Amino acid sequence: MATTSTKKRQEIGARLRAERERLGYAPIQIAQLLGVPLEAYERFETGEADPGVWRLPRLQACGFDVLYILTTERHIVIAEENELLTRFRELSQRGRASIFTTLDALERLAPNIRKQFDRLR
Repeated sequence: MATTSTKKRQEIGARLRAERERLGYAPIQIAQLLGVPLEAYERFETGEADPGVWRLPRLQACGFDVLYILTTERHIVIAEENELLTRFRELSQRGRASIFTTLDALERLAPNIRKQFDRLR
């Protein structure tokens, strides 16, 4: 099993701290949530220790953007995404198939549409 480098642990720790501060939690609150002593949690934030993946679901349940902590990419669901997902789930199997067929067609047309826009410029 690969180990996390010190530099990567420090980067993850800095993002963990940034998320905690963004959400307004004190270090002791997160330490208690994770079931670790405060000193252990502080080592996660400084990069001296790796919090491990099994603790991430608890952080996510408290609003932490786990994708950001691990990769630096933010994933904040917007209202439109929630509406699309809700409406998609309400569709029949035939309706869902229709959506995927439409998406496939748009994907095939995209290069041609892009060329036409470039010509108009």
